[in-house]
Amino acid sequence: MLEDSVFIKTLGCKVNTYDSHALENQFRKSGYRIVDTPEEARVTVINTCSVTENASKEARYYLRKFHKVNPDSLRVVTGCYAQIDSAKLAELQEVDFVVPNEAKELLVELVHEGLKTPKQLKQLANKLPEGVGEVSNNKQSHFKSSLTLFDQATSEQTRAFIKVQDGCNGFCSYCQIPYARGSSRSVAPQLVLDEIKRLVDAGSKEIVFAGIHIGDYGEDLDYYKTMKVPPIVDLIEKTIQIAGASRIRISSLEPAEFSEPLGELMRSHRNVFCDHFHFPLQSGSNRILKLMNRKYDTDRYQESVFRAREIFPNAFIGCDIIPGFPGETEADFTETMKFVEHIQLTSLHVFPYSKRPNTAAIKMPDHLDPEVIKERSKIMREWSTKSLQKFYTKFIGQTLDVLWENDFDKEGRILGKSTNYLNIASPTSHHGLIPGSRSQVSIKGFLGHEKLLGVPLLSSESRH
Repeated sequence: MLEDSVFIKTLGCKVNTYDSHALENQFRKSGYRIVDTPEEARVTVINTCSVTENASKEARYYLRKFHKVNPDSLRVVTGCYAQIDSAKLAELQEVDFVVPNEAKELLVELVHEGLKTPKQLKQLANKLPEGVGEVSNNKQSHFKSSLTLFDQATSEQTRAFIKVQDGCNGFCSYCQIPYARGSSRSVAPQLVLDEIKRLVDAGSKEIVFAGIHIGDYGEDLDYYKTMKVPPIVDLIEKTIQIAGASRIRISSLEPAEFSEPLGELMRSHRNVFCDHFHFPLQSGSNRILKLMNRKYDTDRYQESVFRAREIFPNAFIGCDIIPGFPGETEADFTETMKFVEHIQLTSLHVFPYSKRPNTAAIKMPDHLDPEVIKERSKIMREWSTKSLQKFYTKFIGQTLDVLWENDFDKEGRILGKSTNYLNIASPTSHHGLIPGSRSQVSIKGFLGHEKLLGVPLLSSESRH
């Protein structure tokens, strides 16, 4: 076991992934080494998710697993689960420290102090940072924080994620993320732009804007108070002006926030933007959307989808969707399925409704039988599989712009992503392709399992 080694397990969203990278950087600066397995780690950190009950169960599963393979490791739990139910986690014998999101910047310092007295540490009654109270079943207020845990992303990524925003002020009735992540807060634009320039200069070919609620970016910054253009539009417009920023993707955007200014910016720079959109839908029934406290109706959602497709005819348009919300009737579910069929969504990310503590939905009447939710989820996933396969196969015979990644399949083919986020595999004979390079690729066939076979037409650009 390495004396100063750290293993970090990340669960959940891309924002959590970014936070884990930031923690890795902080550990390295403090003299620790990042290792690939919990068996060789003196410190194990689990960066958790809590969007569903299954996400919380997954965190507890990994705690037990890591305790079994390395009982002497110092185990730290952070992330959203640590924020919404720190009391439950603190009771577990497998846990040495619980660091909620509101105190995440203290994690490395706490570990450093904890390692000085590891035997006594496990006997401490209070496993939380000093001054941070325990939270049980999400019984807490909407915490405010200036912390965004913004740090340098690794330039080894072919697609570099930049967290520009954290937190949420939305309070959808089913969701505890505003409590788990706190109020919406933004990274100052110049910090973001400096980081993007650093990544581009290091060779990253694609910049992905990430956040909990990206459409809220800049609303809390004085810099944008007098601007008429939405702050996220201003930030992306300035990103386009950075030399070498040739491929830009927005990870997720609320449908009501796909504004005309953002659409026109994309229209003017089609060659820069990836034709890939993720608009959370949650339901295709206006009655259910109102109960969910969503800020749009199906007409507004359809407007965003059609605007995206008018600008980018080959756009991949995915969504999050929640079957089984309290009071959802068979008619509501049928209406949702007809809606996703009508607007021809590419893919559905299905989140079966899950009771989450301290949310409005948990107090609503008419909660559905779990078997009904399970069946509706199955129908949605089957529809999504067919829709996605249909979308993939329509590109056979076409040419796509592909960014090659650091991944290979079991046949030894290098894998890449098209601008519209399709998985592309090169022929085994193309050994000269370089991860981080881009090629125009002729699509020859569908390999199944969401993967196309593509033959490069031109020599790819080298990563520098």
